[in-house]
Amino acid sequence: MTPQPLSQSSLQTSALQTAPLRILYITSRGHSGSTLLDLLISGHSAITSVGELKMLAEADSRRKLCSCHGLEPQLCPYWHSVEQHLQASAGLQFADLRLDSSDPWIHHGHNLALYESVAAVSGCRTIVDSSKSLPRLRDLLQGVDLYGGYELVPIHLLRGSLGLVHSYVKNGRIRTDVDLAGVCYNYASNVFRTEALLLGRPHLFVRYEQLACAPRRELQRVMALLAMPFEEDQLDWGRGPRRNIHGNDMRFRAGGPIRPDRSWRRGLTPGQILRVIWFTLPVRLSWLGRPSRRLMEIWRRRYKPSRAALAAARAESVPSA
Repeated sequence: MTPQPLSQSSLQTSALQTAPLRILYITSRGHSGSTLLDLLISGHSAITSVGELKMLAEADSRRKLCSCHGLEPQLCPYWHSVEQHLQASAGLQFADLRLDSSDPWIHHGHNLALYESVAAVSGCRTIVDSSKSLPRLRDLLQGVDLYGGYELVPIHLLRGSLGLVHSYVKNGRIRTDVDLAGVCYNYASNVFRTEALLLGRPHLFVRYEQLACAPRRELQRVMALLAMPFEEDQLDWGRGPRRNIHGNDMRFRAGGPIRPDRSWRRGLTPGQILRVIWFTLPVRLSWLGRPSRRLMEIWRRRYKPSRAALAAARAESVPSA
């Protein structure tokens, strides 16, 4: 079946007949705590999560298992109901969806149709999408700007560079100084690209370390900014069922205490720590505004790793946090 763009009249009718739809989109690097933030926010009684929705188009079924049953979306009772609603309301099945289409109208229509089906099945009009991808966020923002249909709230999640680099070291994804430089460069570059995309747009900013050190306080702050009441049950991040597609394996666990990860202090060598600090210096000085962006331009020219190293570092950033 060839996917077709939804007609503008059908989208407008859907929007008028229901309460406003709001998508909370978490963007971050891999290994930054996006799954934890997702689970905490979506623990609210009026919020549901789709997890990393971009993975719905993933060919490898092992990379898109749901957290409620550990099954592929087509085999999961909940996601099967979403697909049935999608078929009835928009004439689309999961296999037809083009969630990353280069055509703005198809991209917007297919994503909106899927979000609406999730809302209809879950009964929640606020949905967390923790896909992380910055290009996906850019395209979603473009679609909302052009066609409307829902409110998109970006949440920029940032983890400190030392903790993030150490997570790659632990997983064996940084073995050489070139690997380390590539991860640091992509980290710093992504921070500035995210800030540039969100400049002048309403969005939320969350630091992973603050979330891990004081989850109640930080979650209360986030919910206040979302104009929604904080609920005590949100801190029980293992309470189910959760409907996330893909993400960190913690989504399959029964919960537990939230603690900051400071293992980089003993897991990185002094030399590695100094190199991480040096290569991510523009981010550490981002409070300077324009001078820090100028510094990042200098860093790009002076320290940009080889294309092969960047490609390898970028590929290693795909696993979820």
